[in-house]
Amino acid sequence: MRYMRLVAVVAAALLVTGFIAISNMQAEAQAQQRLNKLVIVVQPIPRDRVVAEAAELEKYFEDRLGMDVEILFPQNNAAIVESMRFGHAHLALGVGSLVGAMIAKHADVVVPMLVERRMVFIGNEQQVLNYYYSYWIVLKDAPYNSLEELRGKKVCFPSETSTSGFVMPMKTLVEKGYVKPIDASKRPVDLPNQFFGEVVFAGGYAQCWEALKQRQVDVTVTAGDVPAKLYQEAIGNSKVLEQNGPVPAHVTLISKNLPKDVKMKLWNALRDLNKEPEKVQKFVSSIFVKFGIRYEVQHLGPLMDALRVTGLDNVIRI
Repeated sequence: MRYMRLVAVVAAALLVTGFIAISNMQAEAQAQQRLNKLVIVVQPIPRDRVVAEAAELEKYFEDRLGMDVEILFPQNNAAIVESMRFGHAHLALGVGSLVGAMIAKHADVVVPMLVERRMVFIGNEQQVLNYYYSYWIVLKDAPYNSLEELRGKKVCFPSETSTSGFVMPMKTLVEKGYVKPIDASKRPVDLPNQFFGEVVFAGGYAQCWEALKQRQVDVTVTAGDVPAKLYQEAIGNSKVLEQNGPVPAHVTLISKNLPKDVKMKLWNALRDLNKEPEKVQKFVSSIFVKFGIRYEVQHLGPLMDALRVTGLDNVIRI
């Protein structure tokens, strides 16, 4: 009798296990069946500038995945995050580190992630790295030799959502005790307003350097990933007061909800682009060299720490 009960229990367990296995197989098959097109989102750039390149890249992925592939060009960074968060896109290709951090926070993505290795300046030397630094600079003949001397002066930043041009420099100011972290009731500009007399967001590094050259501002920031000519001109005619970083390079994030075989094919297709970097340079960055592999905490950790230390994680809207 006991033997019969044992057999019944084992049989029931096997039956349940079988049902679970079949259900999992059916779920994966349904996911595969539902996915008849892979959607890629890239940085907000005008599609008409890269029509040929987009068509070539779509065909590359279609050949590798055996399915239809579409590249979308969202109008802003928030749309990139939302498309990954709600499953409208399956791959965020070469997005900025701040956008990548937001995607990693709100969406299920594959780990480790693919990160951009780019040609950057570290000091006066060009290197291929997945990080770089930004620098507080003043003109060579300026009377300032430390950040502390710039209290109450006029500063130029590229934008309030620039990782290298604003977030990391703000972390430096907080760590030096020149400003205090802000809370959710504040705006990003309220951070530098604690220290500087006037704050300008000029829209880019070139504009800020021009403002410094024209002595319209007293101090600005430049970074090791700007075009070589701009970097060399700015560094060659300035005094570097402080270094900020490391700043994470761009990231590529794959949705974890893709079928296993599609994820593997997509991962391999992305890695193989290291042999043809010119196919993705216009979508990742002009200084893209190849993809590397890093875990989120390794690559995005310095940025996430800077957002937390400054309080900008409460107020930055991308």
